[in-house]
Amino acid sequence: MKSKLAIFIVLLGWFVPFVFLAHENFAFHEIRRHILHPSTFYELLPHIFLFIIIPLTFTFTGYLINERKKLFENFKESEEKYIDLFENAPDGYHSIGPDGTILEVNNTWLKVLGYERDEVIGKMKLTDLLTEDGLKTFQNTFPEFKNKGSIENVEFDLKRKDGTLLPVLINATAIYDEKGNFLKSRSIVRDVSARVSYRKKLEHSIEEWRTTFDSMPYGVILLDPDLNIMRTNEYFAELTGVPFKEIIGKKCCELLNGMGKPLEGCLLSKIRKINSIETFEFYETRLNEYFMGYMRPVSDENGLTKSYVVSLVDITEIKERERKLTNSRDAFLSMLKDVDFSYKELREIYQGLIVSFVNALDAKSPWTKGHSLRVTEYAVKIAKELRLPENDIEILNTASLLHDIGKIGTYDTVLGKPGKLTDEEFAIVKKHPAKGEEILRPIRQFKPLLPVIRHHHERIDGKGYPDGLKGE
Repeated sequence: MKSKLAIFIVLLGWFVPFVFLAHENFAFHEIRRHILHPSTFYELLPHIFLFIIIPLTFTFTGYLINERKKLFENFKESEEKYIDLFENAPDGYHSIGPDGTILEVNNTWLKVLGYERDEVIGKMKLTDLLTEDGLKTFQNTFPEFKNKGSIENVEFDLKRKDGTLLPVLINATAIYDEKGNFLKSRSIVRDVSARVSYRKKLEHSIEEWRTTFDSMPYGVILLDPDLNIMRTNEYFAELTGVPFKEIIGKKCCELLNGMGKPLEGCLLSKIRKINSIETFEFYETRLNEYFMGYMRPVSDENGLTKSYVVSLVDITEIKERERKLTNSRDAFLSMLKDVDFSYKELREIYQGLIVSFVNALDAKSPWTKGHSLRVTEYAVKIAKELRLPENDIEILNTASLLHDIGKIGTYDTVLGKPGKLTDEEFAIVKKHPAKGEEILRPIRQFKPLLPVIRHHHERIDGKGYPDGLKGE
């Protein structure tokens, strides 16, 4: 923005010559003669002064005044920016004197600690805000800071006005006078409560992980690419019988006899060439125990193997169970052979009994000999054509052989009568399906046969017997 004073001075410098000309009241040709063709040097000199030196002087003066105004405005703007940056910086700021008295703080410092400026400046010392541990740290570091001139990353817990503690990280530089005497500090106070909280959580997680890692019921080993032990848990130390602190750096294969030595004969040295999870099983001779191992490579961002994780699980009990199970299986298979043999014998007896029943029927009625076998043959062929289940076909086969078993209870004179039966005699014959059911009912294994035997003389038109079933 142009300065009004500067503009006025510039205009004034150019206005003076015109005032002079107006005062002289020269005619136009006289003005031109005076300016362009002065008669003497003394007449030229005032003209130079009036028309050149005065306007230029006033113009230059106006320029300087305008620049001075801009300089002050820029200075003021810079000062305001500096004050704003200082007061509202993301970190707190304080300055303390040689005795620790707080000389200056910014708004951020006041805000995070909850104080008013007039409560702090010149009235409190930094030590008033420190805990007992922080006071010891301050007493150890402040003298060194005054001599050295700087200090970095010192952690304190500062007391807020409400009594709570604020974890901070302080970085400071010292200011000295011309004689080298310490005047005050310039200290950046950074709120690290989030970082401290995160660190505590991380430490807690690490401790939980370490406790879990060491209390695992199986061995866990972290190996470098040369199979040297980098980390392990207490289970593995107890397993090998080597003190926990002496295990780190040893070859894994040297501690497990069952894996063999030297390294070239170690099972791990062979499977580490495979870039996937590999399992292996070995017998530890010293402990007389079996173990199942799992080895997994851990790769870096370039895909190169930087370490291996090995887990060892005691499977001795499982092996013992397998042995017992194998023995039990062998015994069970042997028993099955015996049962199978006994079943075959019972099956033969069962088939023999059925054949005996059929033979008994044929003996009672020789002129119908072979009837049951023929019925069975046709019934089974029809069932297979209909694709009935095998179990139903088996039931049908047995039921067909025994379908006329009820005729055992029919008089021989009726069955062997050469002529036509009377109504009374035929009524006796019609009872043989129900009689067959009655004869076989006490045998539990024959229960599926009973409906077939009872209804083998039923007809779809309802004129069959003994129950006159009809339709479906």
